[in-house]
Amino acid sequence: MITFLFKFVTESKKDKLTGLYRKDYLNEKNLINCIIVIDIDFFKKVNDTYGHQVGDLVIAEVSNRIRNTIRKTDVGVRWGGEEFVILLDGVINISDLNVKLEKLLKIISDKKIEDINVTISIGAFLSSNSIMLSEAFKYADDALYQSKMAGRNKYTIFTDEKLK
Repeated sequence: MITFLFKFVTESKKDKLTGLYRKDYLNEKNLINCIIVIDIDFFKKVNDTYGHQVGDLVIAEVSNRIRNTIRKTDVGVRWGGEEFVILLDGVINISDLNVKLEKLLKIISDKKIEDINVTISIGAFLSSNSIMLSEAFKYADDALYQSKMAGRNKYTIFTDEKLK
């Protein structure tokens, strides 16, 4: 019975479609050093062209590929719609973050999903000090916007050094 309750509590914090945690699982006052925000490029076009059922399959596969890319100690979150967040556990350096982001871009774009070429844009924030999740998210979201403005299927990293 205890095992069932533990599984129920854990599973109830996860998004049914993606298997990632739901946004409401997080506390915006959590302190973090690194956050990644991912958005599926031109997702509205996927839904409009192929329908919401195929759109759901695309979201599910993108989240599966994200889950297979992150460490067990990292937290993957379906932020909403076609947007995902990864909270990286512990301190990571800029070169390791670059490698991780390149890998994320590649794992999504290299193999079609439902016979559709899918790409993502990524924004990341890396800080030498822990800051509140809500503040870090804002910086990462601004970086995501920069990636989209630069042509999509790209990543942009903001660091606390760039903010000084």
